Amino acid sequence: MTPNLNTASSARPPAYQVDPTLSGVSFLGTFRSEFAKLKALRTSWWLSIVTIGLGAFIAGAVAFAYQQFAGDFSTNALDMAVQGQTGSFFAMILLGSLGVIAITTEFTTGAIRSSLTAVPRRTTLLSAKALALVVWTGLTTVIMVLIAHVLTALIADPLGLGDIVTDGEIALMYAKTWLVVVLTVLLGFGLGTLLRSSAGGIVVLASIMFVVQIVLSILMGVTDGAAWVEALIQVEYMNLVEGFINPTAGEYAFFPVLDPGPAAVGLLVWTAVPLVLGWLSFTRRDS
Repeated sequence: MTPNLNTASSARPPAYQVDPTLSGVSFLGTFRSEFAKLKALRTSWWLSIVTIGLGAFIAGAVAFAYQQFAGDFSTNALDMAVQGQTGSFFAMILLGSLGVIAITTEFTTGAIRSSLTAVPRRTTLLSAKALALVVWTGLTTVIMVLIAHVLTALIADPLGLGDIVTDGEIALMYAKTWLVVVLTVLLGFGLGTLLRSSAGGIVVLASIMFVVQIVLSILMGVTDGAAWVEALIQVEYMNLVEGFINPTAGEYAFFPVLDPGPAAVGLLVWTAVPLVLGWLSFTRRDS
């Protein structure tokens, strides 16, 4: 009996789809898997090592410069601690880029399909990735902050080694520095989830941190300090960072700086918008 060639040729294998009703791996198991992925990613190690090394170098350089020119100006322990954490600004862009790469590499390599096979619930998968990223970059930031403090305290007289635990203002400033870096990492993660492009996410992140500030500064001069430009400067990302971390930022800033409370709200909004948009994109678009 001759087979029906038309019927055979028209047969198509069913399209592969992940069943979202399956429970898949538990959240804890998913978190462990995502953390293991970060550990296996060489980029994670390199960016973390550079972050810690650069933070230590800048802290040492700032403290050494102060000791050399201490006769020309004086400062207190809190201001010295703030200056010693200047490397955190580089940590923001470096670890923020890691936040982008942590999700975009899965889209680039197609590994996201395997991840969704193991964890069909996309919100669970995305949350576990974000938590693993927070733990990794949070530990990196803690190491950077502590090393920077030790070097600054050993080199510069105004800051004492024990001030990190005896001075509440300094301890709070370090905690805020840690939080700002982690929020920037989540900002990068949200951009990466939304754009699904490493280059695009990193460029947008760098623009938010640096380019917007430059553009607004130019507009401030061109418009002779227009009120609407001043309002935009107040909610610009890095201006919010400065207002949140540094309690004396308003005394020396060229532009108006919000108080720590409103600045914290602004930073949360900056972080939440790309995260929510990225989550909507991840849960509703095909991978």
